[in-house]
Amino acid sequence: MRLQLPSRVWLLFILLAAFALRLLRLGVNSLWYDETVSIYLARQDLVSLTRHTAGDIHPPLYYYLLHFWGQLAGWSEFSAAFLSLFFGVVLVALVYRVATPTPTPSPVRRSASANGGEAGVGVLAAFLVAISPFNLWYSQEVRMYTLGAMLGLASVYFFVRMLAGPKSQDASRKSQVAGHRSQVTGSTPSLRFTFHVSRDCLAYIVVTALGLYTLYYFAFLIVFENLVALAWLIRSSRLRITNYELRPWLSSQLAVALLYLPWLPIAFRQATDPPVPPWRTNTPLSDVLLESFSALAMGQSVDWRSPLMWLVLLLVAVLIAFTLFDRTTNKLFNYRAIALLGYTFIPLLLIYILSLWKPLYHVRYIFVYSPAFYILLAQGLTRITTYDPSAAPVEPTALRTRLRITNYELRITQYALLAILVAASALSASNFWFNPRYSDDDLRGAVQRLADAWRPGDAILLDAGYTYTAFDYYYDQPVAWRGRLTEYTPRDARAGAVVLQTGSIGGAANLGWGNPESDFYPTTAEETRAALDRVFAAHPRVWLLRLYDTVVDPDGVIRDYLAQRGRILDDQGFAGESFARVQGYLTPRGVVAELPASATARRVLLGERIALVGFEPETVTVRAGAPLDIDLYWQAEQPTNVDAHLFVGLFASDGKLIASREEILLGNGWGTSRWTPGEFFRAPVRLMIPKDAPAADHVLRASLFNPLTREPLSAAGNAWVAEDGQIGLTRVRVAK
Repeated sequence: MRLQLPSRVWLLFILLAAFALRLLRLGVNSLWYDETVSIYLARQDLVSLTRHTAGDIHPPLYYYLLHFWGQLAGWSEFSAAFLSLFFGVVLVALVYRVATPTPTPSPVRRSASANGGEAGVGVLAAFLVAISPFNLWYSQEVRMYTLGAMLGLASVYFFVRMLAGPKSQDASRKSQVAGHRSQVTGSTPSLRFTFHVSRDCLAYIVVTALGLYTLYYFAFLIVFENLVALAWLIRSSRLRITNYELRPWLSSQLAVALLYLPWLPIAFRQATDPPVPPWRTNTPLSDVLLESFSALAMGQSVDWRSPLMWLVLLLVAVLIAFTLFDRTTNKLFNYRAIALLGYTFIPLLLIYILSLWKPLYHVRYIFVYSPAFYILLAQGLTRITTYDPSAAPVEPTALRTRLRITNYELRITQYALLAILVAASALSASNFWFNPRYSDDDLRGAVQRLADAWRPGDAILLDAGYTYTAFDYYYDQPVAWRGRLTEYTPRDARAGAVVLQTGSIGGAANLGWGNPESDFYPTTAEETRAALDRVFAAHPRVWLLRLYDTVVDPDGVIRDYLAQRGRILDDQGFAGESFARVQGYLTPRGVVAELPASATARRVLLGERIALVGFEPETVTVRAGAPLDIDLYWQAEQPTNVDAHLFVGLFASDGKLIASREEILLGNGWGTSRWTPGEFFRAPVRLMIPKDAPAADHVLRASLFNPLTREPLSAAGNAWVAEDGQIGLTRVRVAK
């Protein structure tokens, strides 16, 4: 494309735009499970981090970097994701560097540089990566994918330079001219470089080893590199061991293997004997290709099955196919463009082949191999209008002359196609940021709901190893004990929550490798039911954070037990593709048949249907900034057709409201419309006292109201009922 500004000025604008786009809404949404794992590991000391990672399914480098970054910048969602943003912006700059030919001091190069023509592909490729929804997605995710993609592109870059080796000045000069021509025609930059092989070889060894310590899927990129090297050397008949290209290639692979040797036994065991339950299924090759191609072209936040998106995918496919045919020589194919295509899709094909043995595919992993895709796309756009007649075997304008196509019309076509790509990217990015359909699992909301609903004495169940990291990150209340469900013994849960991690029911015996600290452990249905019996006997209410439970409890053992032995109090779903849920259950221990002797009787009929019959404790002293816990006892007198909401407020002596709370009485699963006349109910209530609450005696009041009209339910007048229908309960002393 014709650029009127120097390429580096364009690059500066593109990098600023890339930074701004990746900064937009960074840290606004909740972290999903994998992201909370990243923070959970990074917050540990390095020894614990390494030991835990050795029992997981990813190598530790990213977690090390996040460990030090978090200590410097903090552990908020914004701070943690900023590390991925940084690598995402660096990736944009690196794509520009790889797609831009090696500088040459020739007058032609200086002339081209003046108008930006020589760097058209590099600038356009950087721009496409900057606006790519696929890149925006992973530049805002607290995971290792932007780091892996950046190291992968650097590895391929230095691998090509190393393999090309040092050449004579004459060969170097020819390669520079070829680089200029390739840019003009939109083909891949020349593979000939003037840097000394030892420097490139060392850089390749370092970044490749770092890539393997970042992501195991990086190994597929190394396989691609070696296939390219073999094809290149065989095609050039250069398989002599004394050849300067063969020696650095073999020695570099040996050096990478030696650097990775300390972690290799761990990686091998994790690959052949994963310590986690299998959760992926085999994906047909057609779906693998379509889903991956759609993600590369438009990101993961559009429905690629819609007709409009199919048109965009077809356009992208045509532009890429346009680069695969060499118009500057008598050869049919542009082998360098085919190599770039292989950069992305050969690793994907290897993943699919191995998935026939053990499912490995997920669309997120293709991101590591994505940079070449945008270089190809930029070349396709550039080739529409650029051409080097001196390199063509036939007159290039003959067809254009017959069709009466002008350069101006081709330029308009080029801009129109680019506008379509920008519009599709904008739609996908908008969905990514604002459409709940594509939002990550709202584990922040789910855990906050748990923290809000928990009351002294309650127990909390976490599904297998899939939710405890989110619980650890977001739960801000005291925890009395946390451990495996099958190891539970009755514990006091008044000062903090008892948190129980369920196991993988029917899981393989080698799950977690028998490590008592493993995230996952195998158990049986009988062991699980026996443990739940102990929990139900000790706690009046049990809360469950459900996520991926069909993976670790495919037969629904826990769900069936809770439904049969408990009575559901509350059930809330949260946004995200995994359908996280928080459910609360009343256990037999929590059932009351009458007002306990320890409670203070205070019978007031509300709305002529529901009676407040008492509360406990009788007197309360609480510190400012601490929670106030009180149990209210209710009895249904008549059926109701609406779930009444409870208001509890703490009032100063002058009537000023100090603190208040509104909630569905008992919960949305057992609201007042489901009460049977004559039943007794215990409703534990927690009120947070502000830190600035004055130290004095205050009055605690309660009332019920209709949530549709906000009108309070009328209360029969007596000494405890105020004019607004609020019932005075007890005096509360707030201390500093």
